[in-house]
Amino acid sequence: MKKNFRFLALAGVMSLSLGFTACEDDEEKNDPTIKSTLHISPDVDDAISAKDIKALAGAKITFTNVNSKDVYSFDIPELDKDGALSLDVNVPVGTYDISMEKDVDGKIIFLRQQNVTIKTEGQQLEAKIIATVANSSDYQFIFSELFFNGEKNGGRMMHPDQFMVLYNPTDKVLYADGLAVGCTMQASCTEKESWYDEFYGKGLVPVHGIIVIPGSGYDVPVKPHDKIVIAFTAINHTATEGKSPIVNRDTTFAADGSVESVKVDTVGWDGYTYDNAIDLSGADYEIYDPQLYTSDVDNPNVPNVKEIYPAEDDLGGIGGFYQHPRGFYNAFIFKMKNGNQETLDEFFAEHSGVATVQDKENNNVEIKMLSVPASMILDGITTGHIPSGIVTNPLPQTVDRGEQLVKGCHSGLLVKRKGNDKDGYADTNDSSVDCEILSPHKDYVCYPEGWRK
Repeated sequence: MKKNFRFLALAGVMSLSLGFTACEDDEEKNDPTIKSTLHISPDVDDAISAKDIKALAGAKITFTNVNSKDVYSFDIPELDKDGALSLDVNVPVGTYDISMEKDVDGKIIFLRQQNVTIKTEGQQLEAKIIATVANSSDYQFIFSELFFNGEKNGGRMMHPDQFMVLYNPTDKVLYADGLAVGCTMQASCTEKESWYDEFYGKGLVPVHGIIVIPGSGYDVPVKPHDKIVIAFTAINHTATEGKSPIVNRDTTFAADGSVESVKVDTVGWDGYTYDNAIDLSGADYEIYDPQLYTSDVDNPNVPNVKEIYPAEDDLGGIGGFYQHPRGFYNAFIFKMKNGNQETLDEFFAEHSGVATVQDKENNNVEIKMLSVPASMILDGITTGHIPSGIVTNPLPQTVDRGEQLVKGCHSGLLVKRKGNDKDGYADTNDSSVDCEILSPHKDYVCYPEGWRK
């Protein structure tokens, strides 16, 4: 459906800043250290007990210099008499990523602060610790495969061979009607957008598109350790039928310049290599969006997902559900009560807010922005690109405190969870550990018609 209001569009033509908020270029690696104090507190009041905080004593906090990659480690001390958790650190002036993680009775307590600039003696630093339960029994549906990187199989910006696999890790039947995938509005490769703190500070994740599996709530059962495949275009991308041949023309000329003979040889198709392309003709669902992708193809044998499509391009760029081939916009799963249009309309109305942005002439413009409460998110994988890395986290770190980076677009790189359908997949909310990247993309199974048999 299309909503008629002005909406920020971040994909496609946006200008992506790849710089860090870093220290000066002439920063000396051997600068003397300066003393700072790091104060640590729970991300949410009462989310972490005093017993859990006390158990952190002795855990190591690391400061990694963004530029030099030098690492400095410090032990967390015992709680002080006021119950506060703080420690003195001595590091050179610079910009640092700060991290800590410890398993406390099955609860993962961790800290991630990125691009923290330390520049003055006695500087006070603040950091939040977060607790999450790994492999929770009610953690419904996860990504087992995520292929946003694309192949060189047509060159269209819609990247038609992208796909995702949603897996049921539980021992019970789950219903996928209303299962939704959002794509973040914040890009992982840029500094915070102007609205970032306002929304993320309220536990909201803005999106520029959502896809939803249709159904009344109990129409799409998914067996334990089974999965659903959603393709951008559910066709066999290896097929050459209907594509234009590439020919060599060997022309022989007579002495007077006239053409004597022409020999034509077909040497390939379309100028693209299809050796690694994937067959997605047997996908369970397809994203068909001729409004966003004018050359989109609809496979009539594969049902389409519904879309919540709150986008207009009056501020430039492309809105709607869009996965960048370098992983800049991060996908996440959440669940609505069903996939009926009425439910989608209600969600749209209840979760639309207002943000102020600057247009191309630097004028302040109020726009509508759709967001998803972080508390609704079941799974997500933080993705990005080498060399920019993750400049800003598009996903809350309670969803994923790790990252998976690809090198270049259209390289056939698949993000896959470690494990298998039968025995399950790793899921500790840390994609750096849980996932791996497979290449080339012929190393994994396709999803042709009848693949379940």
